[in-house]
Amino acid sequence: MRTILSSEPGWDVCGEATTGREALALALELKPDLVVLDLALPEMNGIEVTRQLRRTLPVAIVIVTMHESDDVVKDAMEAGANGYVLKADAGRTLKDAVHAILSREAFVSERVRGAAGLDVPPGLTKPRQPKSGRLTAREREVLQLLAEGQANKQIASTLGITTKTAETHRARIMAKLELHSITELVRYAIRNRIIEP
Repeated sequence: MRTILSSEPGWDVCGEATTGREALALALELKPDLVVLDLALPEMNGIEVTRQLRRTLPVAIVIVTMHESDDVVKDAMEAGANGYVLKADAGRTLKDAVHAILSREAFVSERVRGAAGLDVPPGLTKPRQPKSGRLTAREREVLQLLAEGQANKQIASTLGITTKTAETHRARIMAKLELHSITELVRYAIRNRIIEP
């Protein structure tokens, strides 16, 4: 993707990140015109990074991913993504997507346009509220870290909170999602594409 984007005159790739948390920090520091995110980022997935960026920075966001699921496309667009490009199409359409988004137009790969609501007249679809949408931003972060196998102490260190606070978040997550074990939590995270299997 770096090669595709760097080959366009006037475009500079100002940073790259390997985790969602790093991507968020870099975007807040560098304040780019556009952020390109994968959904399957460790520590904080692309949808959560999008939500947090949308709250704090007026930046265009394009998701580049392999996921074609209607629910995932809807989640990304509801989180605030301006574009959704399938990795299989990125070689052909990534530049077009960036041009459209920087011109303040949405761009969605053709195969998933219906899921993004672009082929449906307004008013015919009602946005759904996923169970994870009932979680706070911090709880969604803790959920992903728990599902990635981090213990309360590691989560506390990663997020800069106390171990007791991490335990409280964990208990609230389990109660809100009606889960009774870490195994159920991991299954939930995989099913809802918060982490990759």
